[in-house]
Amino acid sequence: SQWLDYDPATTEHDLDLAKRLNLNEVRVFLAYQAWEQDKAAFGEHVLDFVRACHRHDIGVMPVVTYPREMIADKAKWPLAREWAEDLVRTIGNEPGLAFWDVLNEPDWPPTPAPWVRQRFEFAKHMAGVFHELDPRTPVTIGMAFVPGMEELADDVDVLEFHDYSPTRGQIRANIARAQQFAARVGKPVVDGEIGCIARAHPYDVTL
Repeated sequence: SQWLDYDPATTEHDLDLAKRLNLNEVRVFLAYQAWEQDKAAFGEHVLDFVRACHRHDIGVMPVVTYPREMIADKAKWPLAREWAEDLVRTIGNEPGLAFWDVLNEPDWPPTPAPWVRQRFEFAKHMAGVFHELDPRTPVTIGMAFVPGMEELADDVDVLEFHDYSPTRGQIRANIARAQQFAARVGKPVVDGEIGCIARAHPYDVTL
């Protein structure tokens, strides 16, 4: 795990490059399994990363991840709350923290339908947990598609969708739909993932 094999010098180097590109936000995944393996080291390293980002005027959107079996079993949801509690204790008061992304793409893959519904329910639950534990930091859910973003809009402060459409026309249409919906509900919207040759984007679109 990057969080257990963390190198502050590499982080500083990468953030210096990011500033040269005028980047102002970073979205990083936080793995439950790494935290469970060594909670002290994990917390120390995540805190160092968030503070390094702040020194570079880069905000941090942590994406909180969970084992599949935890999402599937409601009896294990209290473990997800313990995970959230420790994250909030560790970085909840850091000025470099910009958002909590409480679950990545509960709408992907789109089948089987019962599993998607379970992930949606878990996403709504964790949005409530983070709102309770940290009322100051905006909460989002990184949805794979705009319709899913619309469905969970009431549970977040910032709307988020991802787009790996193969054409500029599809990308623009999705952005337009997301912007129109965001204007109707009065919430900010962000495309949290875009640009990947290995999925569907042509090389020039990715650039």
